[in-house]
Amino acid sequence: MRAAPHGPHERAAVRRLPGDPVVPITLRIDRVAALLNAELADDPVYDGVELQWFDDEAHGTGMLAFLSRREDRTVDYYLQPGLRLDPRGYEIGGGTRSWSVTKFAAARLAVAEDGVDAEVRFTDVDGRLIELRVDDRDGALRHRARLLAPVSAGIVRPTSLLLVWMNAFDLVRATATPPCVRIDGRTAEIGRLPGARLHRRHLIKYAASVVVVELNPDGDEQSAVDGSIGVSTGVSIGTGGAVTAVRGDHRAEVTLVPCVDLRTMADGACAEGRWRVTVDGARITGGRWAAARTRDEVCVELDDLERWQPGRLPWLLRLVTAVVPVFRRWPTTYTWRGTALLGAAPSVSGCWRRTGGHDGDSYRRATGS
Repeated sequence: MRAAPHGPHERAAVRRLPGDPVVPITLRIDRVAALLNAELADDPVYDGVELQWFDDEAHGTGMLAFLSRREDRTVDYYLQPGLRLDPRGYEIGGGTRSWSVTKFAAARLAVAEDGVDAEVRFTDVDGRLIELRVDDRDGALRHRARLLAPVSAGIVRPTSLLLVWMNAFDLVRATATPPCVRIDGRTAEIGRLPGARLHRRHLIKYAASVVVVELNPDGDEQSAVDGSIGVSTGVSIGTGGAVTAVRGDHRAEVTLVPCVDLRTMADGACAEGRWRVTVDGARITGGRWAAARTRDEVCVELDDLERWQPGRLPWLLRLVTAVVPVFRRWPTTYTWRGTALLGAAPSVSGCWRRTGGHDGDSYRRATGS
């Protein structure tokens, strides 16, 4: 899976009282009503297609479709007129190749209790007709899982620690109606999971109730404006050092232990501890934080990130996340370095980098996509 759901960033200032801490954490949170992603095994141009469905006041109602290119992993995006999405939130893979407002001949993505119903038909920027039809509804109740998408494993130049948490994830079932992806009139073969005769699943993932969290995004520094710290809508900074972001009924939280207020560090002092991030109550990852102050400047590190440890999963997903290490291991390849400038108007800025030892292609090799 190489596509990341993400939308616009509503920005607002959270009033910081004089006693509130200055912490090296910024959060963004967003949500997507539903998504569907397919790996393509044999198409010469594209290696993946993803559909995202939005239906809320912030984004509007409609579909975003995108296709990743096999040669350089750049991505073409197509959104229905009226959707309000921020292209800056979609810098995945090899980057954005095109961003087009497009009239779809068909655009539907609905997750039901007994499966998923999806259809899309539009023309890409090169004049190819793109068609997708998936419908595995069969009347049987689905028991879905909570899963961390390995989107960030394939990001070459990260602009945040991007966490895509899927509260209701499943794979398309093999039913009497086989899925079909056609590109320029040619049927594209979909990647395969080993043991398909046993588990009877297609390598087409779908989910509802998707939460997208960005931790310490580049260019989104915390800064004081009229006595407040600029962070995303619904974000609060607690006196215990926790930063919480809320969007609808979804919640993300970063907690630092021990709690830290960079302003209270003595000149020349160093401090360190542990931090953790949870999304909708599930622990995703965490690591070490360290800070060193020199006059009104504090150098901060977030590193030594932990693997994601899945909770209870259906047997097939438990097997997949164990056999393909990228699902659990990718957070360990990220580290963040930043600087806090203190004084009357504190600010915190920094950037993420990959530390090496990561392999975003391991998933592709395992699935033949």
